[in-house]
Amino acid sequence: MGKKSKSRGKDKADKKARKRALRLAEAAEEVAAGPAAVEDVPPLNSRQAVDTAELAARLAGLSTVLQRHLSRADAGDGLTRARLSALALLVLGGPRTLGELAAAEHVRPPTMTRLVHAMEADGLVERERNPDDGRSVVLRATTLGVQQLERGRARQIAPLAETISALGRSDRLQLEDAADLLGRVLRDTAWENTAADE
Repeated sequence: MGKKSKSRGKDKADKKARKRALRLAEAAEEVAAGPAAVEDVPPLNSRQAVDTAELAARLAGLSTVLQRHLSRADAGDGLTRARLSALALLVLGGPRTLGELAAAEHVRPPTMTRLVHAMEADGLVERERNPDDGRSVVLRATTLGVQQLERGRARQIAPLAETISALGRSDRLQLEDAADLLGRVLRDTAWENTAADE
């Protein structure tokens, strides 16, 4: 009797483990595929304990959805997504060499060279002597580049800001707390520091 009971218990535990693995695999597939809308990211059952891997997958999925919506919004001023991203790195991260910029954007140097030449022609970036190595140059965002980035960012987030403003005060406060918490989690994570050093 005891052996049968143990066997049933083991079978039940194995079944639960298989179900959990299947749920995690499905969540990972959804993130990899990129959900088409927020509704595609299933809510966690609030009556169950939060599974950290499922929560991480859900946050990654929501991040994909958010990024997709933001990238669809027109930044205006001829700012393509590539320009906006490169400008943001130079404005927020400071001057970088062309190689550093290409590595951070995960593109080949020739691709970044073409992008930088076009941005230079439009007065968005300029070259200056590298203070750490006088033999090389770094790229720096110009005042016009900073202004265009600010305008482009404001234009891109306007639809999201409008949606948030329609929420009740309690929901907005919860969203603000969640954003603060997520920011703290990202700052405390080792790979966040690695990404910042790219």
